[in-house]
Amino acid sequence: MIIDSNVIGEPTGFFLIPTNFPRLAMLRSFHQTANMMQEFDENGWAHIHQATFRGYIKSIERFVESDHEQLELETQDDLHSTPLLLAITSGSVQTVDCLLKLGAKIDTINSQNHGAVEISALHQFISLLQYFIDKNHEKLPVWKNLIKLLSSDIENEVENAGRCLRTLTNPSSEGVNPNWQNITSNGGIPVIVKVAKNSVNEESKFPAFQTLINILDVDDVQELLVSSGGIPAFIKLLKSQNSYAVQLAAEILKHLARKPDYAEIESQNQVIPCLLKVMQSFHDPEVLVQAVEAMGNIAEAGPHHQRAIGSAQGCIATIVTLFEKNYPLLSHTLVDAVSKIVKGDKDNQITFVDEGVTIQIMQVIMSQSRNRELQLSAVQAIHCLAEDNTHTQKDILDKGAERLLMQLLKKSRAEKLQENTALALWALAGDDLEEQREMANGIGVGMLIEFLNTVSENLHFIASEALGVLAQGPVNQQTQISQANGIHPLVRQLKSNKDYIGLSVIRTLRYLCVAVGNVPHHKNQMTISSSQGVKYLVALMVHSANEMIRVEAAVTLGHVSMGNKVILNEIHRYPDFSCVRILRMMYSQDNTVRLLAGSALAAFAYNNVMQQKEIAEQGGVRFASFIPFLMSDDEYFRCEAAYQIVILARIIPDEEQAKSSAAGIKLIVDLLENSTSDTILMLACDCIARLAHTRAGVPAAILAINAVDHLCRLLLSKAEQVRGCAAIALGYLSYNHRGERELLNKCRSDPYLMQEIKYFTKHHKLSPAFIEGWLHYKRVGLPAIPEGRTSLIRVKPDKDDSRPMTILSFDGTGNGSNIRSSASNLIGEDGQILTSRSRSSQMSNHAPSLNNSHLSA
Repeated sequence: MIIDSNVIGEPTGFFLIPTNFPRLAMLRSFHQTANMMQEFDENGWAHIHQATFRGYIKSIERFVESDHEQLELETQDDLHSTPLLLAITSGSVQTVDCLLKLGAKIDTINSQNHGAVEISALHQFISLLQYFIDKNHEKLPVWKNLIKLLSSDIENEVENAGRCLRTLTNPSSEGVNPNWQNITSNGGIPVIVKVAKNSVNEESKFPAFQTLINILDVDDVQELLVSSGGIPAFIKLLKSQNSYAVQLAAEILKHLARKPDYAEIESQNQVIPCLLKVMQSFHDPEVLVQAVEAMGNIAEAGPHHQRAIGSAQGCIATIVTLFEKNYPLLSHTLVDAVSKIVKGDKDNQITFVDEGVTIQIMQVIMSQSRNRELQLSAVQAIHCLAEDNTHTQKDILDKGAERLLMQLLKKSRAEKLQENTALALWALAGDDLEEQREMANGIGVGMLIEFLNTVSENLHFIASEALGVLAQGPVNQQTQISQANGIHPLVRQLKSNKDYIGLSVIRTLRYLCVAVGNVPHHKNQMTISSSQGVKYLVALMVHSANEMIRVEAAVTLGHVSMGNKVILNEIHRYPDFSCVRILRMMYSQDNTVRLLAGSALAAFAYNNVMQQKEIAEQGGVRFASFIPFLMSDDEYFRCEAAYQIVILARIIPDEEQAKSSAAGIKLIVDLLENSTSDTILMLACDCIARLAHTRAGVPAAILAINAVDHLCRLLLSKAEQVRGCAAIALGYLSYNHRGERELLNKCRSDPYLMQEIKYFTKHHKLSPAFIEGWLHYKRVGLPAIPEGRTSLIRVKPDKDDSRPMTILSFDGTGNGSNIRSSASNLIGEDGQILTSRSRSSQMSNHAPSLNNSHLSA
């Protein structure tokens, strides 16, 4: 056919239809060429097939207008494709839309049983698939056909269907793609599990697995996956030699392991040894990241999973070895996994530390100074390794982690990193009061007070605990804390809605008010009052729903007002305050509350006859209330109760004052002689110091049972707190003539004892007569102090010594770990004090079980 070059038209396969033809001529032309359009070329295609494949929409419309049957005209090749299927094969949405509007059948298929969805999927025409999805034609179920194609045994069909599903389920900016519902409602999850199990090439399966990962955060998807047998199928894939197959399988198992029930199923299907084999066999960081993260999530699911990981031969050693690869993403995953595996599991903590993980984590912190997120995870790992484990604490401290963490704390101003570093440091301090003081000193009073002004509750708690430690003991920082304006932010924390913070602050304020031997710090007391601390404490004592807070507030009020008439009068001006409230707590169901109520009464009654009279007028206390504590297996209970009955002896109506005082003093001195706990020894020395300057006769009773000998022996203790409290107690006893004489003789025999006494009594009292006698001895001549005993630097425990517990660690639950002291010799079965002065039986060598419930000491 000859074509005029001046005629404008659209190609229609073999010819052009000029657009400037008259209509009659055009119709004549159509009729003349009707037979020509039915002709097929050597490939079996007619003109309409060429037009649809090439997207010549106007020609298509004219062909169909001349003969509507051409819409379904099939090619005479092997595929027998209709114009619609050819338009789909070419990928033209416009051509497909034109044909459908002209009336083409949407559900037509070719000789390979491929229709619109299958052809679009095989050619990866996502826009066409989305067009059909949006059209939502009942005869063309797109999702069902895609998933059917995915279930094929032909690799090409499996791979291409998976790739389309992966694209259609890619996460959106708002999270999981909503198309997950179309996958699940059309049976897609069981099909993906079938793909994991079938024998097609592994590379063909990857898009299906990636589709699953796209939607795996949805609970319904996880449930369908597990119920379809997905867990054993993907655990089996961990044994593949293909690294990407292993990576995808581990990633899927990692997601599922976030739920304890699914982690349990994985564990039952031997996922731990399979993941361990992956970590030992593969070197690709991407594979290792997924395997390690899966292991960490399994550990997080429960303690028995942690134990299973710890008991898997070589597992922990393998994880530690992986740190050597020094790949940042893997390092991050490793430190997170360590945290999860060791958290609360002492055996795993010890194994990791013994395998050398401490140095590896420290190197991560040092080498990733610009990666704050990774540093944060590494610090958290140290915290988890050190928590409640003296063995790991010592190892980590010996490796120098404390210095590294201190540097990080001082340099960083990122609150989250500061918070976690402070938590790690405090965990490293453990229950050792000496170590806690060192940590608190290292952080510094200024920074601790800054912590109180942040929004972090963890920092509030650490600051309160650390300031409380610094405020205690013979060498304390009560004045420094006050001068740094630390009391005001502490008082503000009394309004915290977290009971654990409130309790800590209440106790810290108590320590700031009174030193060893019940020596009041008047300035701090007045600062608490001017900050409305007394008001808040009274409110907590009266209105708190927590019984422990009520009784602790009462104890602190007793200390805030000790030796301070102004504050005592302020307390009594509050109409809600009454000693009756404290007396009622003496009958609580909680042993600790009853003991603390006794401490509160003793604090108000200490050297205050008027307060003793008021307590007596409001009912007083009965000796029977103290008997369970005096006969307790718990040394802390015995010591506190013994001190209380001496202070309250005048207002205990059902027992003679002399007998109750003698019983209490003897119990305390027996603890000085027999206890092996530094905490109890420190408390007993403090009690002696308090009692030594109360009423007449008490110091003499203390001296009568060899207290000076025991206290002088304790001046040689390795624990600074014990030495200091013993020195202060001896200082007060030196005001008694017998005590002065005994102490002078001891110091003359061993002048080092005098060095200790002088060092710790700088802010306390030594009798002038004792000082004069000592000066006389110096003039006469003293033996030389042996070399090596002249240092006043505190002595740390030997490697084999257990860490002494701290006064912030009391439990007081009476767990039966100690043999009863001489209370059984002093108190008969009827609760009456016996007159026998026989020595008590030897006490147990075991220290009491202590924790944070007795911060009141």
